[in-house]
Amino acid sequence: MKLVFIDEFKPNSKTKKSKLYGLSAVVIDSVYYTNYKLGFEKAFNDLGWEAEKELKGKHVYSSGVFEGITIDQRINFAEKLFRLSLSESGKSKRISVFIAFDIFADDKDECDIYQNLLCRISKKIGNPINQTQDKNLVALFLDNNDAITKKIPELDLYQIISKSLPKGWIIFEKPFFVKSSNLLPGIIFSDFVSFFHQNSLDTEVFYKSTVKRFLDLLDLPIGRTNIKEDEELNHYINNFRKKKTTNKVLNILRGIKYV
Repeated sequence: MKLVFIDEFKPNSKTKKSKLYGLSAVVIDSVYYTNYKLGFEKAFNDLGWEAEKELKGKHVYSSGVFEGITIDQRINFAEKLFRLSLSESGKSKRISVFIAFDIFADDKDECDIYQNLLCRISKKIGNPINQTQDKNLVALFLDNNDAITKKIPELDLYQIISKSLPKGWIIFEKPFFVKSSNLLPGIIFSDFVSFFHQNSLDTEVFYKSTVKRFLDLLDLPIGRTNIKEDEELNHYINNFRKKKTTNKVLNILRGIKYV
């Protein structure tokens, strides 16, 4: 059986007429899920995160989260998490990652966008190995989103996904919307994939739109900048570092499928 964990991301890059919106889907074979969960729990315990506090990708770069856990430690956790997608040798992948994102009209309904991207991912999951021993079962867990759950009846969502999946797949029970928590390592993996893609898009757009100003400030002689310019320069440098770190972490994942 395939276990599919889905989360959405909304990059800040937008214009008055358009916006970016994306979905990440993490696909884990049930045969590997035990190894993944045990690996996640070890990495989580090693991080020292408070079990009562929900761990999310957005906490990675936050300077005001939990005392005693540095940003470098959080980045190290993200790297460990993504390495769980690979075999012990690192030569093959055990977890598949799908990303669907696009530019939409700013007034387009989020529910319609979500369905559009969800169908694009469902169509690319691939064919079941065979239809025996439950290898054609697919279980879907979607991070709860009120903009979706309050608008799409369960039966409609079931039919939408069922029609878009390649022939032969049988949905296990129904698609489950779940409230994210530290007890859902599959959703956390998807959340981290979403966060790093969102951050990659945001920092890339930020860098392109400010690179000239950034270089102009760097060219100023030492001691010739004022306090405001120093703060501006530090902001640019921090975003450039985030861009490099984010790309480094994402590169751990093998063969991300953009659909």
